[in-house]
Amino acid sequence: MTLDIQQVLISDPVDPICSQILQNHGISVTYARQWTKERLLQEIQNYEVLIVRSETKVTDEVLAAATKLRLVGRAGTGLDNVDISAATRRGVLVMNTPGGNTMSAAEHTCAMIAALSRHIPQACAALKNGVWDRKTYMGNELHGKTLAILGLGRIGREVAIRMQAFGMKTIGYDPVISKESAAEFKVDKMELEEIWPLADYISVHTPYMPQTHHLINAEALKRCKSTVRIINIARGGIVDEAALLDALISDRCKGAALDVFVQEPPKEGTTTWQLIQHPRVVCTPHLGASTVEAQERVAREIAEQLIDLAEGRQAVGIANAPNLARSMVERNKPWMQLAQALGYLANSLAEGSLHRRPAEAETNVELICCGEGTEDVNLLASSALVGHLNGMKANGINIINAAILARDAGLVTSARHISSPKDLSLREDLDKLLQLTVTRDSYSIHLIGSVQGGNPVLYAINDCWFPFGATLSGNVLLFNGKQPDTTLTALVGALATSSVGVSALMCTRPGTSCWLALRTGETFQNPQQFNGPDATFIAQLVF
Repeated sequence: MTLDIQQVLISDPVDPICSQILQNHGISVTYARQWTKERLLQEIQNYEVLIVRSETKVTDEVLAAATKLRLVGRAGTGLDNVDISAATRRGVLVMNTPGGNTMSAAEHTCAMIAALSRHIPQACAALKNGVWDRKTYMGNELHGKTLAILGLGRIGREVAIRMQAFGMKTIGYDPVISKESAAEFKVDKMELEEIWPLADYISVHTPYMPQTHHLINAEALKRCKSTVRIINIARGGIVDEAALLDALISDRCKGAALDVFVQEPPKEGTTTWQLIQHPRVVCTPHLGASTVEAQERVAREIAEQLIDLAEGRQAVGIANAPNLARSMVERNKPWMQLAQALGYLANSLAEGSLHRRPAEAETNVELICCGEGTEDVNLLASSALVGHLNGMKANGINIINAAILARDAGLVTSARHISSPKDLSLREDLDKLLQLTVTRDSYSIHLIGSVQGGNPVLYAINDCWFPFGATLSGNVLLFNGKQPDTTLTALVGALATSSVGVSALMCTRPGTSCWLALRTGETFQNPQQFNGPDATFIAQLVF
């Protein structure tokens, strides 16, 4: 998919380097400082890209109003303020800057660990109030203590490296990172049940999602040492605040350092408020990424990632379209084009469109990818669905939302890769191909295509074969008839009468049905005008 960007709206405070980079590439930028929600809903229809930090809430309501929106960019890491599911359904990309905050967040974590261990904020406040008290604020060394890091991504790794310099033993948990990978930065990966009784400090560095909600809870705290200290610089909600407060009050937790909370800012009287008032809690108002360097870095990165994506170089930081980066690989593009063309043809050939069928009618779409270069079956299946659905629905369908909209439309999709076409029992010898079969009620469509010379080529429609294939480039009109001679004569006559130039004509072998593909120098608003008793227009493909 291509991304044509003309207008960008920045609705939160973002370093000026972001707009500077975008404007240097010919993109118009608008700063929506302190816009009301009502004005945002009114104006956002004019923009292809919305860039936010954490203040703007990109809800389904906002996305529904943003009729031209193609991408939401988060200058930062967390995406709590973006409705990713709604964006995906509407075909809107969601991008963040996964590495921009790493150093700042890691350094803030280390500072909080040290402050927690030596009671630095409390001692500072006491001294400013005229109290010289060395005994109350007796601390602990970090050397020789065990630090458990939950989440061994970029930030977790940097924290491990820095705290190892203090002489801490580092253990950790991550469902994705292997034990061998963790060992490369001197972290002993364990399961959570092993970690709880061993840790002197537990630092959280996971995203907030259903799987990490209350990752540190009452049960986990009961299994920890009574001297454990909890650090959360990630996201509110990962630590059960009520359970942590109870553990602090009952002396089953030595202390906590918190930069993030369930409610930001906290309201007086809430559990969050009580937690930050506890004397053994060191807290900051979500400052993990609040450094001059981090703010400039994320602003620069979101702009550069956006330019890279628009110019087709690479897709970095995309949160809701795993296929997108692979769609930019040159060798995949003609196969994607072929899959989309087959999907569109299948819908054009089928008896009736899905939106006219009963809601309970089931359509099966099967894509078989054969040979080298067709291994990315998920990408090619999404491309086929884009073509198929574009024949039935309004625009706005792309590889981001095709799978979701296909399920909504009652399509049951399957895709697989095979290394050899031997199992397909083809009449022709093709080493690399896509075979798309669409079955709707009792009606089936079988299409076979390949890529030759970098161009998609249609080879067969329902076992009617083009001897040399029908190259799908330029503008291609597809017609169906009964006999090649009469169909061809009638069609060429109709085109000649309308002064239409035909640069290539491809016809299937004689059989019970005849298919003709014609490449013309122009597209037509009403190609049905060429219909006659011997030729019926089926589809127009533009490449």
